Amino acid sequence: GIPLLADERSDVILLKFLRARDFKVKDAFSMLKSVVAWRKEFGIEGLLEEEGVGSGLEKVVYMHGVDKEGHPVCYNAFGEFQDKELYQNAFADADKRSKFLRWRIQFLEKSIRKLDFHPDGINTIVQVNDLKNSPGLFLFKKELRQATNQALQLLQDNYPEFVAKQVHIHF
Repeated sequence: GIPLLADERSDVILLKFLRARDFKVKDAFSMLKSVVAWRKEFGIEGLLEEEGVGSGLEKVVYMHGVDKEGHPVCYNAFGEFQDKELYQNAFADADKRSKFLRWRIQFLEKSIRKLDFHPDGINTIVQVNDLKNSPGLFLFKKELRQATNQALQLLQDNYPEFVAKQVHIHF
C-alpha cells in the first residue's frame, strides 16, 4: 500500500529490498520487479476486497499484542488443524489449498498495511509458530506441510524483511 518513490515511506520499503539482497542494487531491483509482477498476477488489490476467503481460519492465524519493541505479534496456531472439518475445509483439494493461500496472503497484506513505514516506525512483525497439538505438520499431513511451505516461500520471495523475529513454540 506504499507508492514507490512518493515519500519517505518509500525509502523504508526500498531499503527492505536492498537488505534482502545484501545491498546488491541489481539483485534488489530484480527482486522488486519480480514482486511487482507477482502482486499484479496474484491480484493483491482485488484480494484485499474479497470476503469470506478464509472463513473459519481466524483461530489459526491471528494478530495479538506486541513484543517489547512494539512489533505486532502474528500467531500461527497449527494445533487448530486437529479439527478434521477445519483441516478438510482448508486442504482437502487443490482449490481449497489455493483459497487457504489466498486467505493467508490477504491476512498478511491487511496486517502489513497497519505497520508504520516512516523511517522511525515499526515496520516488521514477530511471527510465532505454535506447534502445540499440531497434526503432524512435518511428518504426516502432507497438504498442511505443502500449503505452509508455499506460504513461507511467497513470504520470502515477496515480502522481504517484514519479519523481525520468527519464534517456534511447543515442539
